[in-house]
Amino acid sequence: VGGLALLGVFAWWETHTDHPMLDVRFFKNARFSAASASITLIFFAMFGSLFLLTQYMQFTLGYDPLTAGIRLLPFALTLGLTAPLSSKLVERIGTKITVTTGLTLVTIGLLLMTGLQVDTSYGNLVWRLMIMAVGMGLTMAPATESVMGSLPLGKAGVGSAVNDTTRQVGGALGVAIIGSVMSSVYGSKVAEWFDSVSSQVPAGSASQFGAAKEAAESQIGAALQVAQQLPDKELASQLVATANEAFVTALHYGVVVGAAATALGAAIAFVWLPAHAKREDVDEQDQEYAEEMAAAQPGEVVVEPASD
Repeated sequence: VGGLALLGVFAWWETHTDHPMLDVRFFKNARFSAASASITLIFFAMFGSLFLLTQYMQFTLGYDPLTAGIRLLPFALTLGLTAPLSSKLVERIGTKITVTTGLTLVTIGLLLMTGLQVDTSYGNLVWRLMIMAVGMGLTMAPATESVMGSLPLGKAGVGSAVNDTTRQVGGALGVAIIGSVMSSVYGSKVAEWFDSVSSQVPAGSASQFGAAKEAAESQIGAALQVAQQLPDKELASQLVATANEAFVTALHYGVVVGAAATALGAAIAFVWLPAHAKREDVDEQDQEYAEEMAAAQPGEVVVEPASD
């Protein structure tokens, strides 16, 4: 609530000062606002889902951190290859359809993650990741171009700052919200298991058992460590199985939240994101560039704006 209040005060101040740091009237431009929202939601889903998937690969599938990182390379490579091709699609079908398609693919990829299980093979994981990567590649570059292309050249710094801020805010919220959903679901299921076996704990070990329960509820890595320290091998095996199943269930809930965010982004892009830049925005940028060229001193280098 306090953060929202401060945001409101900031917006009010920026509309009443002669030299605003961020002219919030830019958000009246549907191209600027819809593209910014798309970037925020795509990073929300990407950061939040990868936060869960890296833990899934290490703790549930049993990969060490280096191996897990290497096995994410197909995701990064697919994203890197798709992003440059998105400009060709924009030329053919426009920004609206390209970004909407990208967000829809990410939504599909995230929903397919609900098929992951404790014993899922890497092959069954990687193709899901690649669907997400293609969608992200189709979304990021066109949405960024829409943010930058909707502002006057003199406000390019503001556009770049807003673009970076939306990414950071989206990523931070994704980790926080999706991580909280995961933690809540996982912790409750592990707590249920501890409660079900509490009658098997000797009276003198109650405090130690409580500490073990609290640690295991916090994260799957701690639960696996607690299992290694349990003298009863049967209980240890049950705890490992319970923690893995609880984490996979929590993962499913988390990716569904991410899918809901990207589905919302797809709807926003389809309804409000224009297919192409407004004529007046292009004319304004061309006029500013012509004025800069006319005012340039002999020998001064003026960088030409990138063509669409």
